Parts: sequence; structure tokens; C-alpha cells
Amino acid sequence: VLNALGTASKELMAFDPLTVTISPPETPTAGESFSLTCTVSLAEGASLIGAVEWMGPDGVPISSTHRATTNIYISTLEFNPVMTSHGGEYICQATSSAGTMMDATLLTVQIPLPRNSVSREPDASVRLRHGDNLTLTCTIQ
Repeated sequence: VLNALGTASKELMAFDPLTVTISPPETPTAGESFSLTCTVSLAEGASLIGAVEWMGPDGVPISSTHRATTNIYISTLEFNPVMTSHGGEYICQATSSAGTMMDATLLTVQIPLPRNSVSREPDASVRLRHGDNLTLTCTIQ
């Protein structure tokens, strides 16, 4: 800016006033404890309006636990235990004085493999001669 009193300048920086990030997607196994974490960062001077909200696969809001430090809000969605029915898209949304932002992640829950349930037939050693037929059966339950 130039005027009769002299010259003045001011450097301006562009920034996102609000960012919302869900922890990297993982693939939990059904029956385990599991959590998704949403981190909300506000620019200096911005303020959170309301709470950080989670929405599940059916679009219905889900309750979660929250903790906050200066300009950073962390919301955790707990599954104890996680089940295959929990699979689907989860959205974390936050609204600040600067607007609304959201992030989404797709949760895929693995089915655990059975343990100690493999059997084979025949169960013992078998002697074969050239030309004999043998059928092997492996069953996993």
C-alpha cells in the first residue's frame, strides 16, 4: 500500500480454517476391540459449533467419546467388540464458525478363520499300488 505517509505491506497466508481427518482405515477381525479416530483441527480464531458428529452406515448419528486441546478435537468411535454388521461407511463431521467439513472411511470387518477344525480322510497312512485310486478329502469347519 502506498500513500502520502509512506509504504506498508502485509503478507497474507491462505489456510483451511477447518480440517477433518479419520484415522487410516484398518481391517479389524470380528470379535476384537476396535476404534476409529477423527481429528478435527481448527485455524486460530475459528471456534467449533456443536460437537464432532459421527454417522454410521445407515446415516444415523452415533455417540462417541471426545477430548480436546487448543484448536484440536479428537473424537473416538469405539467398537467392543466389532462385528461384521458394523461394516460400511462412517462419516465424521464438524462445524466451525468457518463452515462444515467431513471425512469418510469404509470399514470392512473380517470374519475370523476357525481354529483346530481341519480334518482329512483317510486319517492314517495308506499303501497304494500303481493304478489304485485314492480320494483325499479335506474339511474345514
